[in-house]
Amino acid sequence: MIDTDGSLVFVEVKTRANEDFSPSESAITKAKKTRMLRAARYFLSTHQIEDRPFRFDVVTIVLADKGSARIRHYENAFVPQA
Repeated sequence: MIDTDGSLVFVEVKTRANEDFSPSESAITKAKKTRMLRAARYFLSTHQIEDRPFRFDVVTIVLADKGSARIRHYENAFVPQA
């Protein structure tokens, strides 16, 4: 997606039935961040927009047995290492 400031936003969405064993955010491991960065760089290179600012957001969804799911949005969830 593109934010209002023109930055490209790469969003990782994690859905869980519940968080009995661990929070949804724990699924965003160092290895996952590395893969996301590699995919983002490939996308930027392929579309010849390497100079455009970008960030990584995470959205977690925890489904509910009754009622609404809990949705959390973490803007700029992590800053990739060079």
